[in-house]
Amino acid sequence: MGFILNLFRSIRRYYFQDKLCNDLNIKLYNYLLYNNINYEVSQYNKIESHWFYQFINSRFTHILSKKTISIFGVNGDKLAIKINKSDYKIFYTFENVHVKLSPWYIYKDLLLDEKKIDLSLGFDYLNNEKYIRFPYWLITLFNPNDGLTEITNKCYKINNEYLNDHKRIKFCSFICRLDYFGDRSYFANQVEQLDKIMYPGTFRHNDDDLKLIFNDNKIEYLKQFKFNLCPENSDDAGYVTEKIFDALRAGCIPIYWGSRNCAEAEILNQDRIIYLKLNEDNTKALEKIKILNENTVEYKKFIQQPIFKENASELIYDYFIRLNNKLQLIFK
Repeated sequence: MGFILNLFRSIRRYYFQDKLCNDLNIKLYNYLLYNNINYEVSQYNKIESHWFYQFINSRFTHILSKKTISIFGVNGDKLAIKINKSDYKIFYTFENVHVKLSPWYIYKDLLLDEKKIDLSLGFDYLNNEKYIRFPYWLITLFNPNDGLTEITNKCYKINNEYLNDHKRIKFCSFICRLDYFGDRSYFANQVEQLDKIMYPGTFRHNDDDLKLIFNDNKIEYLKQFKFNLCPENSDDAGYVTEKIFDALRAGCIPIYWGSRNCAEAEILNQDRIIYLKLNEDNTKALEKIKILNENTVEYKKFIQQPIFKENASELIYDYFIRLNNKLQLIFK
């Protein structure tokens, strides 16, 4: 009975989503985290603003006049892929699908053996003709139509955010909703030994400023702080989300855990990041944070280090080029 009920719900969910994007040649499925109908409608009314929708729509209008493309996320059943009738199918995950206790674990294979999927996108470092690495931070940091010039300018701006460090009168912030596995409490407890942490999210909430003063503008809120504690929700090689980049955009020093403590090493200056380890000795890292917090000279020396490596802009732009070229091959 349970299997039949779940099957019915999956089918009903698919056709609800299908109806919402029925008139579009680029469709989205399994992208919604919640089941509330009103929330789903509000999100799908904005489908034209979706990053991949814009990326494809601006480059392949000749294809869209004849064919349909469906993009699938991980927040739903694989059944959606099997019953979908689009000409091309793309799978993308911005979640860590390798965590066994997560609902996304069913996509741990990244659908590379799924014959109906033409392209799979994720954060893993893999060599497969159906796969391209395209981590989530690219989507949050850059626009779909950014070229090398725009990317270079954004990297330059982030590199120079330290010039506003006179605004940073508070110690550290930590923005998150939940603590799934206890790791966030572990890191928070360690850093709290040094000074007070502000928590504007639901996790350990003690600060309303993000909502009431900054109107939920995370970057502007973070500009008050010297540090931003920003661990990932899990640790896998290559799994880098927007968290560390939001800290860097705001000019904070990121206190980070994730991606095997080697976050985008080809792009980011690793000396500009403070890494913590889970359930290990963090004495040196905590001492470093203490010195930077109390010593203005050392803090300024640290914050003035370049964030991006010298050829970072070109490497970032290569992600866009690879995706564009791969889609060209697929659509042929």
